[in-house]
Amino acid sequence: MSAWAAQLRRRSAADRFDLYTRVSLYVLSAGEVVVAVAIATGPPRIEPVWGATFIALAVLHAASGVALLHRGINWFLGHGSWPRQVMVLHIVLGGCGVLSALLAFPHVDGGDPEGYGSAAFGVLMFIIYVIVALTPRLTMLRLASTAVSSAVLAGLAMLAFGWSFRPAMAGAVSCLIGMVAGGSTYRISVWMLGAVWETERSRETESRLAVAEERLRIARDLHDVLGRNLSVIALKSELAAQLSRRGRDEAPAEMMEVHEIAHDSLREVREVVRGYRHADLAAELAGARSVLRSAGVDSRIIGDGTQLPWQAQDALAWVVREGTTNVLRHSDATECVITVEKAPSGTTEVQWASVTMENNRAREEQPAERGGNGLAGLGERLEGLGGTLRAESLQGGRFRLTAIVPVRPAPDDERTPRAESPTLKETP
Repeated sequence: MSAWAAQLRRRSAADRFDLYTRVSLYVLSAGEVVVAVAIATGPPRIEPVWGATFIALAVLHAASGVALLHRGINWFLGHGSWPRQVMVLHIVLGGCGVLSALLAFPHVDGGDPEGYGSAAFGVLMFIIYVIVALTPRLTMLRLASTAVSSAVLAGLAMLAFGWSFRPAMAGAVSCLIGMVAGGSTYRISVWMLGAVWETERSRETESRLAVAEERLRIARDLHDVLGRNLSVIALKSELAAQLSRRGRDEAPAEMMEVHEIAHDSLREVREVVRGYRHADLAAELAGARSVLRSAGVDSRIIGDGTQLPWQAQDALAWVVREGTTNVLRHSDATECVITVEKAPSGTTEVQWASVTMENNRAREEQPAERGGNGLAGLGERLEGLGGTLRAESLQGGRFRLTAIVPVRPAPDDERTPRAESPTLKETP
């Protein structure tokens, strides 16, 4: 018993709710046998053959009902197909049970009044348990229509077997009330079971998406961190090698910079994994100028963006870093212009800040055309902030990367509505 309880505790909440719901519904369905025995053994007394037949049909009907309910719930939850053969067997057994109830008990006019009640309970029992076993298949509208039609058929059957109108009407109304009450209870239970599993699936999907998003974040940030730094390390190592061959004294200094960049890369990778790293726009602009000049690229920086809030600086700093990497890896540039702009202040509306990087001598195979991971990651990062990213190949072999992000005058005020992003002009 303790082992079973421990195993039950290890189940998820949805598993436990599923187990409790199924066991409750199955026990209530198996209760048909108890009701049949009470009807057959109570007053009025009936012949043993009829009583045994009535109880045997109830046992078979209860067994088929539990099987139909079990497989029907699985079908409702999306596991397996609807058990048509079991459904037909259950309905046929229910019809035989109704017939046995009408034949087993005295019910002629002037007969024992208790006979009417026993026969009505027998008819009611078989019809209700047919309905409740079908509840996974029946919507509430179908349940209501099925209950009404079944009650009408039960009333007509009672009249056909010699009942007067009043007892037949009372039996039909009792059947209707019992079917609606029992069927709706079962239907709501099955619906709740489906809702619980749907919630559980949504929670699992949300967890998987969170894991996937974290993996994408780490992959994107690692690309952003290592992409430029490895490009710089390769560039400076090559420069140091050339200086060393020429016997220049600058070679050790260049290698020390490679050493520092490698250490910085290691630190940044650790911070990426921890998820606490924020890029600094001013530092990235200074780093871009230094790296580009080391590569022989004449660089100009217009604006600094030091007055921007940290969210905007962080996003635009990544643009500068990725743009610098693209200039080094995907062009033979001799000049690069980096422009940092901000919308005029003085209003309470959301402002916009932008970074534009434009270089010459772009190669034919641009990262934007190849669907590079770096620009794709930048686009995802900016979209999350409500910004935009555009990479354009211009005439004369030039390439332009433009990023725009929203800037709120009061960074802590999250109630400010998001403004429409300004449209980037198409390059003629």
